[in-house]
Amino acid sequence: MRTVEDVRPRAERRPALRVVALLLALVCAALGAAGLATADRGVERHSTMVAGVPLEVVRPAGATGRLPGVVVAHGLAASRQLMRGFADTLARRGYAVELVDLAGHGASTARLPGAGDGLAADARLDRDLDVAVGHLRSMPWVDAARIGLLGHSMGAAAVLRYATAHPEISATVSISQGPTSSTGSAARPRNLLLLAGGLEFAGFRDGALEALRAAYPRGRAGVTYGDPRAGTARRAVVVPGVEHVGVLFHPRTHREVATWFDGTLGASSGGPHGAGLRPVWRAGSAMLLHLAAVLSFGAIAAAVLRPVASGRERRRVPLPLALGVPAGAVLAAVPVMAVVPRGLLPLAVAAPVAGFFGVIGVVLLGTALLTGRTGVSRDGRSSVVAAVVLVALTVVSFAVPAQLGWAHAVPVGPRAWALLPIAACATAFFGGVEALCGGYGRRAAILIHAWIAGGALAGLGVAALVGAASSFVLLVAPLLAGLLVWQGVQAAALRAVRAPVWLTAVVGGALLAWPIAVTMPII
Repeated sequence: MRTVEDVRPRAERRPALRVVALLLALVCAALGAAGLATADRGVERHSTMVAGVPLEVVRPAGATGRLPGVVVAHGLAASRQLMRGFADTLARRGYAVELVDLAGHGASTARLPGAGDGLAADARLDRDLDVAVGHLRSMPWVDAARIGLLGHSMGAAAVLRYATAHPEISATVSISQGPTSSTGSAARPRNLLLLAGGLEFAGFRDGALEALRAAYPRGRAGVTYGDPRAGTARRAVVVPGVEHVGVLFHPRTHREVATWFDGTLGASSGGPHGAGLRPVWRAGSAMLLHLAAVLSFGAIAAAVLRPVASGRERRRVPLPLALGVPAGAVLAAVPVMAVVPRGLLPLAVAAPVAGFFGVIGVVLLGTALLTGRTGVSRDGRSSVVAAVVLVALTVVSFAVPAQLGWAHAVPVGPRAWALLPIAACATAFFGGVEALCGGYGRRAAILIHAWIAGGALAGLGVAALVGAASSFVLLVAPLLAGLLVWQGVQAAALRAVRAPVWLTAVVGGALLAWPIAVTMPII
């Protein structure tokens, strides 16, 4: 005979854990908020829109005289927020820094042809850089004769191309640009620093060395060649232990960038506010706020959706099905990515990725229905109210810290309506996951959730490797992995209060869909 203690939800049996989580959440929230509040100390920011290109100019607070300028360009599926660390570093050393949202990204509503590939895309990116450079040069406190460029990934290829065509650009920093078609001239572009992460795909590391050796055939990483005064300086550096995004936040990257521009643009090292490097200050503070949201979710869910004291027992999907069907669903979803029209949604890779998750969700939901799994009775009105609160909390928990710290997170242009079909597919996916987890104990449900999430990530990798999806999927896989883990924590908290499957699905759908809709480039 089972006691009341046996049937009571585990979350009710462990109030101490919830208190500890809330205390940790408060600490993380306080540290994150303090970090973001002080991130702009010593610098001034001004955002504007010029010829349809969103720009943000950062300079040392109270600076006098004419400053050297640097235009910073982000990579594919990023925005100027991801590159703010370079503005923080350089502005404190005496530079005027202009961050740009390239076409299809961030606050820009312009279409990026070919999702960044092809001559039309090159022309559009060149045009946006031309607008940014022209605007920075027009500032009365900027020395128009000392302008540099910095770019990452797609932005790196763009600044390389632009600087090669515009010899008036004094120095260029290219981070993770991949293979290049360099002419082999040491003077075009002038004073080139090439960086790549040690954990990046080989093409990115090789691209940096190839660009160096195009001008200096015997060039080695970590050695500077040429003369900065003549514009022929070249240097390639592989930053150890970081991948495609992590390279942007490594102190070695920022030291190399600051030293390179100091030597080629002639800024006064240290600037009026010192030369302290703070590459992760802003993004790290935002991550602390994300962590605070994850830690506090369980307590908030319990407050708005109190545990059910009794209800119908959940019939479990047999374990072989709970583990085997997801594997089959992933295999079935991989070829779907190849047949979903890339232009079905106005966002790069969004339609195939959404279709992938949607197919898996439909298969999992169908399995649960065929096995006759039942749910838990609950007052419908309270569930709807809780769903509204928890979805809003989830979106705000992602969007606000991201917008302040590392990514543009406000839907603009066609992103707003594209969010709906993406959310529908993501909701189906998490509904299927939760349906298979229903009826299992806490640990078993967590393992099933992790099994399905890991299988989905593996399926995306297979799809990219066999050509069913763009290889760009591999670069956004870390973001998707983080979101799946985030929802795994939220789903466990909702199971503890016996939330209905549809509520957990809707919350997870919002969490996965929002970042995809606001980060994938408009095409």
